[in-house]
Amino acid sequence: MIKNVPNKMTDRDLLAFIERVVSRRIDFFYLRMDFQNGCNVGYAFVNFITIDDLLAFARARLGVKWNMYSSEKILQMSYATYQGKEALVEKFKNSGIMDEREAWRPKIFFSAGPDTGLPEPFPAPTHQRRKERSVHNRGALFVPGRA
Repeated sequence: MIKNVPNKMTDRDLLAFIERVVSRRIDFFYLRMDFQNGCNVGYAFVNFITIDDLLAFARARLGVKWNMYSSEKILQMSYATYQGKEALVEKFKNSGIMDEREAWRPKIFFSAGPDTGLPEPFPAPTHQRRKERSVHNRGALFVPGRA
């Protein structure tokens, strides 16, 4: 996970920020959004294709101030509960998030071959009832800043 993302940053902004260090070297990306105000909630799930890609990004950006949007935040990283492209795709493909705006959805990219790092179509849901439950529970999810 990339943490302390400036809240005004969009998915395109963050992807471009990552690309400046490791071009076409991620295969999963999801910047978590607050649906009420349209801003991100400060973290993103990012899966780097190789450990070397992760380390290159961490060496360049970890602990460094973002220097954008008048933010004083410092980029941090941590491991997420779900690891790897396959696990992340499985987690999100049956989520109601896939019905949200395109910019707010998780994105996947080819992991190998000539199209490495280019957008890949997200798989269709495989558990309709799980997706319906996700949509129904959307309002119950924790939203940062709310008590």
